[in-house]
Amino acid sequence: MTRFLYCLSISVCTLLLVVYAIPCRALDQAVDMVNADYIWQQGYTGSNVEIGIIDVHQADSSHPAISGNFLGGVNFANGAGWLSFHATAVAGAAVSQDPNQMGVAPGAGFWTAQTANRASRNPDPQTQPSAAETFAQGLGILNGNPAEVLSLSIGFAGSDAATDQWSLALDHIVATEGTTVVVAIGNDGPDPSSIPGPPGAAYNIFSVGATGGTGGLDPVLDTSDDYTRIAPYSSRGPTIDGRSKPDIVAPGSLITLPTLSGNWEEASGTSFAAPIVAGGAALLIDAGIDLGLDTDAKVIKSVLMNSADKLANWSHSPTTPLDLNQGAGQMNLESAYLQYTAGEQESGTVTGLGWDHGMLTGSTANTYQIGGVVDVGSMIVATLTWNRDVTTDTEDIESAIYTADPLENLELFLYDANDLLSPVASSISSLDNVEHLFLSAPTSGNYVFEVRAAGGSVMNPTSYSLAWDVEVVAGIPGDFNGDGFVDSFDFLEWQRDPSIGDIAEWEANYGLPTIANTTAVPEPCALALAFIAFAFTSSGRRR
Repeated sequence: MTRFLYCLSISVCTLLLVVYAIPCRALDQAVDMVNADYIWQQGYTGSNVEIGIIDVHQADSSHPAISGNFLGGVNFANGAGWLSFHATAVAGAAVSQDPNQMGVAPGAGFWTAQTANRASRNPDPQTQPSAAETFAQGLGILNGNPAEVLSLSIGFAGSDAATDQWSLALDHIVATEGTTVVVAIGNDGPDPSSIPGPPGAAYNIFSVGATGGTGGLDPVLDTSDDYTRIAPYSSRGPTIDGRSKPDIVAPGSLITLPTLSGNWEEASGTSFAAPIVAGGAALLIDAGIDLGLDTDAKVIKSVLMNSADKLANWSHSPTTPLDLNQGAGQMNLESAYLQYTAGEQESGTVTGLGWDHGMLTGSTANTYQIGGVVDVGSMIVATLTWNRDVTTDTEDIESAIYTADPLENLELFLYDANDLLSPVASSISSLDNVEHLFLSAPTSGNYVFEVRAAGGSVMNPTSYSLAWDVEVVAGIPGDFNGDGFVDSFDFLEWQRDPSIGDIAEWEANYGLPTIANTTAVPEPCALALAFIAFAFTSSGRRR
């Protein structure tokens, strides 16, 4: 088998492609791994969504796999337009319509942007923000119709502290336009802190690593199509300023992808994991548009991260919210769809699966009490995301200078509902704009999530998205307050809101706990129960 390396160089080689002549493994193997077909079966292929693919050169739109969803190309560089293997392969991973090699979002349309001339792979740094702003705002040939998702598989060598203009521009786009921006983290792994430079570690973006390895550390010899392992070449966190990256991982190794002149070749790199995640985001947004759900980037990010599958050796800590090799885990689009379509639920009593696009103001804290009993050992997962705000001195995208505001420091806690002073778990990074909880319930009972600002107060009103997934024990009819017992307190809930349930179910099940193997209390007569509940109500009133 012939093996050779293809290196996309921007100042220093950052995105490594390992290309094999023969034999070819299927793109659909990678797509199957992230369960894209589950969302297809619900009727969503990305048809309401446009993806902007920003690369060094442009995708070959004549390739049969991507010609059907090509919307147009824009050359932001000086010089003639130029087609590349790399941009074509990236587009194919996201949107290929070939029936035997389907991309993740085959119904989505795509734009392609060129940011360097034919003779150079070192674009003017200003071309990158211009391309991204053009697509996100729907400028120029987009005729006011913004792309909902941006996918970038390019980067500069340099600091990964996200203080450069390119990273700031992408964070500005996410925060102001709500656009989901997906960026390959780079291929300088497997050492810690091996992110090669911007913009793969910007705050508000999806920073994407790759799976596909043997478990060994040689970036070439240990690359494989075992997508349950992190690819050895995939760059690792933390960033130079201590933040947790990547955010998520997806298949990136030994994937058959469209290339120039209608051909297909096999390639590896985080370059191809990123458009797989971009395609996944497009599927969720497609469903969200149809179902009337919030499609803001924070929501899409929290849902995809919260529903990701943890791979072997995943770990984190209260101050390091994500695993530094795999982020929140590998994208799982079936779980993400179920999480997303469970719908938005505002703070208060919530079901075991859902999300909220909430707001913190001043010294407020928002709580989410799971409405039902969580059994001992049940998994509890929650992800909190918010944006770094970035301002610009002008609306002229050709000359804009971007400046980051101080990052609001939000924290995420889990409490036993009977003890709101001592958290069961916490995620309290002072550096990241993501917090993540992943644990098994230590005891059976009721649990509460709390979102608050470190120090007790936010500097400015701060929008966030919280997604959660908690396995709740099926409750007994009549447990109107979801505390695991059918008692007089449920009658009070029913008095306040009779539409909450059927009082006959409360009468029939009074005294029954919803936790298995707990002794039931004998049922008194309904009249006595009403009298007891009335006594509770009367004693609580003041004139």
